[in-house]
Amino acid sequence: MSENWLVDLVPAERPGRVAYLFPHAGAGVSAVLALGRALLPDLHPVAVRLPGRESLLDEEPIADLPALAEQLAGAVRAHAGGAQIVLYGHSSGSVLAYETARALEPESPLLLAASAQQAPGTSVRTAAGCWDRPDEEFFAQVVADGYLPAELLAAPDVLEMVAPALRADYRATHEHLTGGVRWTPVAAPILTIRGTEDRTVAEEDVAAWSGLTTGGHTTALIAAGHNLLRDRPAELADALRYALP
Repeated sequence: MSENWLVDLVPAERPGRVAYLFPHAGAGVSAVLALGRALLPDLHPVAVRLPGRESLLDEEPIADLPALAEQLAGAVRAHAGGAQIVLYGHSSGSVLAYETARALEPESPLLLAASAQQAPGTSVRTAAGCWDRPDEEFFAQVVADGYLPAELLAAPDVLEMVAPALRADYRATHEHLTGGVRWTPVAAPILTIRGTEDRTVAEEDVAAWSGLTTGGHTTALIAAGHNLLRDRPAELADALRYALP
């Protein structure tokens, strides 16, 4: 794997606790930068940047989530160097964070946090195959999901640049969630966070994360819509801080 998949958002100084931040579909370091800054000084923030975006734009996106999680688990373990590990994912990034927590076992993260994402194992509500729709339909769906500002629909050059990673991430997450995987609980405690105005995920599907941990489940509500990373990074940081053992 590329050494650029894990990006320290501040200089590393042998931190005691490290938070690995998994952004939503198609996104990279820029999406989690505000949250990372808000987590200081309690947690050392590290962004997860996957192939197909930002400085890794020329690399092929990876569609096999469990295989990707295995690589990330090894990278996280080496990067942490004995520090306590916190995994946070937003929307589809929550699924990859959960798979990374599974791949880390028998070591257990201090906390696994998931925001704005239905629990693996619940009935998938999104339409199958949206990643194969024509550009106009696909990007309208991405805007509706809160991952691109509507004004970017008038910027085809930008859309062309981000399309491969977005389509790959949408497809990989949907196929993984509907592929008959046996969802086993992790030992790490789970925090789930939901925006009170989020219309993209059902409250009961977020609550179902409680069945995916043997370490306890807590919840947090934030007065916002779906894109908590963009709109409420400080409140997200507070929720993570409060849930830490």
